Amino acid sequence: NTYFSIVQSYSLAKSRSFSSGSEDPKPKGFSGQQTN
Repeated sequence: NTYFSIVQSYSLAKSRSFSSGSEDPKPKGFSGQQTN
């Protein structure tokens, strides 16, 4: 659970970073939860 939490945070951070350059960011892991 701890590891997953870290991965989630990392993915989220990446998503935010890419959000600046990408209008449709597709973070791995969040694909299932975030369906467009």
